[in-house]
Amino acid sequence: MSTFGTEPHKLHRTDAPDTSVAAAYKVDTATDEERVFYYICHMNLGEGVTLKDLARKMNKQNNAISGRITGLLQKNMVEDSGERRDGCRVIRQAETKNL
Repeated sequence: MSTFGTEPHKLHRTDAPDTSVAAAYKVDTATDEERVFYYICHMNLGEGVTLKDLARKMNKQNNAISGRITGLLQKNMVEDSGERRDGCRVIRQAETKNL
């Protein structure tokens, strides 16, 4: 598996209906996660970005972005700054990752 993306079996519950399972295998998490990472690294340098910032920039709904942020956080590619802006956590590129 590449640096970006989440394995489809991790995107649905074990007891999920067939339609949810099919959707998990259809979604392109790698491309979306790579785009989210790019924007986190290049938008508002030093200030970080929020879920709402990313959703506006990418012209997507918040729920289409939040899972990609979670994946990047789990991979330690980005970090929660501990700050809040516009009711959302502020996310920054992790200091140890330069991709």
